[in-house]
Amino acid sequence: MPDSTWIHSGTPEARGKMDLAMEWIKNHRETVIGSLVISGAAVIFGVWVAVHYSGLREMAWKSLFIAQQTGYSGNYAEATKQLDSIETSYSKTSAWGFAALTKGDLLFRQNKFKEAADEYAKVAANGPKNLIPFASYSLGKAKEATADLSGAQKQYQDFLTAHPEHFLAPDAHFSLASIYELSNNQAEAKAAYEKIALLYPDTSWAAAAKAKLMPAQKEDKGQTTAASIKTPQAEVKK
Repeated sequence: MPDSTWIHSGTPEARGKMDLAMEWIKNHRETVIGSLVISGAAVIFGVWVAVHYSGLREMAWKSLFIAQQTGYSGNYAEATKQLDSIETSYSKTSAWGFAALTKGDLLFRQNKFKEAADEYAKVAANGPKNLIPFASYSLGKAKEATADLSGAQKQYQDFLTAHPEHFLAPDAHFSLASIYELSNNQAEAKAAYEKIALLYPDTSWAAAAKAKLMPAQKEDKGQTTAASIKTPQAEVKK
């Protein structure tokens, strides 16, 4: 047997990790205190940022609600000022996109279609993701209202390519078909209405599309019948 053990020799048990850690802290007290101060400050700053941003968002939405109520009650000038302020002051929140979209809607109500299109285009390009389909569709409506038929046609086509399942898609299809009609592109219009009837059966959209198709079908049938029937005068001449 060994002639000495820690019990026999009277030496203390080897120090654990906690003892070593405490000794290191004691020897590096200033470093430890500095690290704690920095960590504490970082936590406090993070909490402040979270609280501040939460308060900022709350103020942004309250301001947006007031501006919308002001605008929809008919005070467009005051509402526009408020919405401009929201876009500037709360640009880091999603409220700015709603402010721009609302401003576009208010301009559209005033028949200021070009200015409305500018607001919609801004949101369609850089707005919050959930607002982009609405802005894109509204941009098509604004272009259509300014008689920019080629621009509206492209906008509706882009919308349908990017958002084929959106609930505004049937309306976009119908608007596109109407653009073809206004452009005197009857073949494309007919194809567009047929597509609506196929994509959205048993809906009001399908019914409206079929109603658009019926006059054309009757006209085609009438022309075919007239061409195939010989008139009495023709028979007499023979």
